[in-house]
Amino acid sequence: MNLLEKHRKTFNTDKPIIGCVHLTAMPGTPYYDKSYSIEEQIERAKREAKILQDLGFDAIVFANEADRPYLTEVGPEVIANYVRIASAVIEDIKIPYGCGVLIDPKATIAVANAIGAKFVRTYVSNSYETTFGLQRFHPGEIFRYKKMIEADDVSIYTYFEAHAGVELDTRDILDQISSAFVSMPISGMLIGGPRAGLPPKVSKMAEVKNKYPDYPLIMGSGSNKDNIKEMLEYCDGVIVGTTIKKDQYLYNEIDYDRAKEFIEAAKGK
Repeated sequence: MNLLEKHRKTFNTDKPIIGCVHLTAMPGTPYYDKSYSIEEQIERAKREAKILQDLGFDAIVFANEADRPYLTEVGPEVIANYVRIASAVIEDIKIPYGCGVLIDPKATIAVANAIGAKFVRTYVSNSYETTFGLQRFHPGEIFRYKKMIEADDVSIYTYFEAHAGVELDTRDILDQISSAFVSMPISGMLIGGPRAGLPPKVSKMAEVKNKYPDYPLIMGSGSNKDNIKEMLEYCDGVIVGTTIKKDQYLYNEIDYDRAKEFIEAAKGK
């Protein structure tokens, strides 16, 4: 099975529209609000997942952007709460779901394995100097860890460029992609904008896809109802969050009407 066939099997479609279910800030993180109980967090996540599923999104990805500023190694309190919330939500999910624990690839893989997620979005290689400090990812360690915990069914989609920073590997992204797919068991790649809510350049998406048509490419940020049709010409799926939120603010709940407008634009309804 080639990578595009595996991609389709993971999402049950060629170009999945993946909606984010953002968890609220976890205990121990700077924006955590102890007055907001875990039961309330679960109910919020259930509401968001139901909207996405009912509107016809192809998949859901759990995300913890609210835990800013991010760590490359999160604490057990984050993992424990993340798994508790996601486990309660997935009881009602009938479509594929994935997760990401920013910006900790081992925690991401461990959580995915625990909740039965089909895919993850994460970093597995390169070094970056960013708003969140120096980040170094060691693929040899990460993929050995994945093998050790027998997370063989978890498909890994990875970024090659820094989020809110710069990569220290100065090779062209096309060279990085070529090297990565040869040397690492990744399932696909993610390309996003400079931060959440901002899109990558269409020209970059086109360049990558034209060079590597057999490697699944997911747009990781910045899709909206106005650009989604053009972006889908060059990518094999999109992850959407900010544009479907109330007032287009990342940390708000999903706005039903905005989510409906987006999925209708994406699917041409």
